[in-house]
Amino acid sequence: MQALVHIRRCASYEEASVADAVASAIAGAEAAGTFPEVAGRTVLLKPNMLSAAEPERSVSTHPEVLRAAIREFRKRGAEVAVGESPAVHGSVFAARKCGLLAVAEAEGVRWADFSATAVVENPGGRLVKRFEIASEAASADLVVSLPKLKTHQLMYYTGAMKNLFGTISGLQKAAFHFRFPERRDFGAMLTDLCLALKPSFSLMDAVVAMEGHGPGNGESRQVGLILASADILALDWAAASIIGYDPADVPNLADALSRGVWMSDPSELTIDGPPMDELRIHDFKRIKEVGDNGFGRMILPPSLYNLVRNATVPRPFFRDRRCLRCGECVAICPAKALSFSPARRAASPAGLDKTKAAKRVEVDYDACIRCYCCDEVCPAKAIDLRRFF
Repeated sequence: MQALVHIRRCASYEEASVADAVASAIAGAEAAGTFPEVAGRTVLLKPNMLSAAEPERSVSTHPEVLRAAIREFRKRGAEVAVGESPAVHGSVFAARKCGLLAVAEAEGVRWADFSATAVVENPGGRLVKRFEIASEAASADLVVSLPKLKTHQLMYYTGAMKNLFGTISGLQKAAFHFRFPERRDFGAMLTDLCLALKPSFSLMDAVVAMEGHGPGNGESRQVGLILASADILALDWAAASIIGYDPADVPNLADALSRGVWMSDPSELTIDGPPMDELRIHDFKRIKEVGDNGFGRMILPPSLYNLVRNATVPRPFFRDRRCLRCGECVAICPAKALSFSPARRAASPAGLDKTKAAKRVEVDYDACIRCYCCDEVCPAKAIDLRRFF
């Protein structure tokens, strides 16, 4: 079975350039007979919007990619809505800061804030048999993933499949991190979620990606591509390969491949576009693969397990001189491993008021599950992830 991914070059976010690349990629899918029938159907476009960050920070799907997608789906007769639920910030607030809300309003489509939820049964799931997801995602005829190409501290890579985790509303995401702290299990949960949502198509913003300390605090990296596919796994497999990963090392992609629902063998991957050898970026700054964050849990006594984990698995260290004491990390921590305590010494950014400067974030490393949610939401790049040794 052929798993077809359409890849188009796109040098910048200039409106016409993005529009041409997106239109060409979708036309390729139509020519291949893999683009879904959308006329008269409700389509939810799900961009990636991790936090309230400006477009130039490369944290979220770029507004011009959303604009082009809206126009292409509406041109084909779809009733389009756009929605996302970031981990901490309010959906509308974050969408306004990212520029996504302005595009939705200019194009006359509804922004769904994902505040209302619905239960979706998932009998084929391995770990999760039912999900409570945004009602707009549950009721839409078609769900389309619009991810941003980025590295990810927990999954190493984040793309079209991981993007759909945003259909879980707000802080409810933290419960899944606590329930599935190990990379392998969290990856399997993401596959289960994709099975429940049944995404029909994916369109990736890889014009400017994020490398290094992703998904929220890395650096922008020009890649110059738009990717599209009806096979969500094939798209992610191709994108992860382009930035230098062996996709089989990405936990959720390896799990999805084993299910046989989408692409079932890497040999099935077929590229409509430039050859992969021309696209690979060998010096892309990737997240180093490490042992699972639950290493040894089943075979070591708790005291020794915590010692081994603290020494071998990267953990968050807070830079007091950068930390804004905003509390977003404390609010999102699923394990309740973070708290404020009195500062032992004066070490804070200039201009911080005395009340905030008098406290610091403390970490209970025995409770910390190494999900790195704190790092994802930190607006000040105040967290380092490193081993004790």
